[in-house]
Amino acid sequence: MKLPPALRHREFRLFAIGYLPSETGEYIHFVVQNWLVWELTQSAFYLGLIGFFEFAPRFVFGPIGGVIADRMDRLKLLVWSRALNLLQTLVFALLVFSGAIQFWHIVVLVIFMAIVSSVSTAAQQALVVSLVPQEAVVSALALHSATHNLTKIIGPSIGGILLTLIGAGHCLLIQSLTILWMLGTLYRMRLPASSMPGVGGEWLKDIGEGVSYLRQNRRVLATVLTTYSNGFFGISYSQFLPYFAQEVLHVGATGYGFLVSAPGVGAVAISFLLSTYTKLRRMRRLLFGASLIYAASIFLFAISRSMVWSILLLAVVGSMQMSYRVLARAIIQEECPPHLLGRAMSLFFLDRGFGSLGAVCLGSVAALVPVPFAVAGSAVLSGLTAWLIPRRAARQRPSAS
Repeated sequence: MKLPPALRHREFRLFAIGYLPSETGEYIHFVVQNWLVWELTQSAFYLGLIGFFEFAPRFVFGPIGGVIADRMDRLKLLVWSRALNLLQTLVFALLVFSGAIQFWHIVVLVIFMAIVSSVSTAAQQALVVSLVPQEAVVSALALHSATHNLTKIIGPSIGGILLTLIGAGHCLLIQSLTILWMLGTLYRMRLPASSMPGVGGEWLKDIGEGVSYLRQNRRVLATVLTTYSNGFFGISYSQFLPYFAQEVLHVGATGYGFLVSAPGVGAVAISFLLSTYTKLRRMRRLLFGASLIYAASIFLFAISRSMVWSILLLAVVGSMQMSYRVLARAIIQEECPPHLLGRAMSLFFLDRGFGSLGAVCLGSVAALVPVPFAVAGSAVLSGLTAWLIPRRAARQRPSAS
């Protein structure tokens, strides 16, 4: 059997070998963290507050992280971020084992790790594409996304079982071992000197340079704005899956688990398919097409009253979300000069922050109208913006290539 193009390169294989268990450990951590918040507070509001603290720092520290990723050795930056992740996990475990854990402890730990992740995310994404030659970039991004979504399926399942069998503290110790494994694989990696960034200057000026590049390159700007729109109007549906399970489909907690898993299954399937390609033509058209199908699938899910159709539609939602994000990253990598790549990636990853804002807005609307109507309306807006953005960009073509 022929290996996907990205896996034919040693450094990418090492990264993937470390990333799979490490990211699985992150989702085990997620299960433990939310379970402890619930045990300590018995409040859904505080669960939502923790989610806000996980994403809000991206708006402040994401662009700064892009500048750091363009100034520092990205491999070393990733090593430092994983080391800080290990420290946070060990402190968390110590508080759990001592019985001293309180809600405010979790808030501080979450904010700390959210800041670290905001800074390191751009470096990780820029590093992934530097591990392979240009012709294998789409394959690398797709495999990286497939691995991430695979851990999103298996990590919570393992975390729930382990939480029952061995308790929260020991789950966190297992996560610590997965981080150490990742650090070991990063230590073995060797990157060519040409992949090392080397910019300097004033921080605000560097951030402004990244924003200015996006404004000047309409192709990249249209790509990034589409991901923001998809995040703000589209991804918010996931916050209301418990409502659909209980009030619309009447399938209870078990059915809710299937609804949550369905997008991940679709994302993994499409990611492995994309990983077999060395090069995709007309990536911008594919991206905007995936965005339209994404919006249409959310709309159909909102009006569905069949559990089978709802699961199938959510699988399509997950596959299209993964497709447009992989394609967007590939377009940015192809268009962006190396010394600006970290900053461009950091601006791209603000789409997750827009998703958290969209959830707040959609929740406010859902307080006034039935939830399915609110989700369907949001999907329509997502589709309209996905239709309009590339047409506006086409009318304002840049002189740059």
